[in-house]
This record gives sequence, C-alpha cells and structure tokens, in this order.
Amino acid sequence: MITFENRVRYEYKIKTAKVDTLVKSIMTHREPKSQEAIDASKFLDVLISEIDRFYEENSDLLSKKGKRPHPRSRLPENKEWNENVEKYYEKNPRKRPRK
Repeated sequence: MITFENRVRYEYKIKTAKVDTLVKSIMTHREPKSQEAIDASKFLDVLISEIDRFYEENSDLLSKKGKRPHPRSRLPENKEWNENVEKYYEKNPRKRPRK
C-alpha cells in the first residue's frame, strides 16, 4: 500500500513534469506569437499557480524529503524550507542533485 507521504511526492513529481513539458513545448514552438502559444502560456500560469498551492499545502512533507519549489514557482524563499532541504541532503548526500 502506498503511504500518504509517497503519494504526495509522486503527485508533486507529476505536476512538475507537466510544467516542464509545457515549457519545452512553448519554447520550441515554431510560431511563438501564435494564439496557440499564447493560450499555452496562459495555461502554464494556471499550472504554476496550482503547483505553488500544492507545495504550500504540503511544504513540510516535501521540504523534508529534499523537494524545493519548482524553479518557475512564484513562492518566496522560505528559510524553514531551505533548512529542511539541506538537512535532508546532509543525511542523504548521494541524493543531492548535480549542478
């Protein structure tokens, strides 16, 4: 049986993958000024606000498992989240993402 913690992490991973896919699609679109690209950009704003809301609701759990807000997120930096992420990577140095 899947735990609530794993379910939240997987849901966050899926949401960020959707955003990354849409961003890649918008950036490589052959007509960036077309209505299709403009609508996709508006939808991207909706997805980002959804991810921000999800992260805020589950920030304690996600930050303790090394997850930061998405790079396109509009959330302000939170000292507590950063400390939780750093503690996680101190305990699990192999899981630290490469730069």
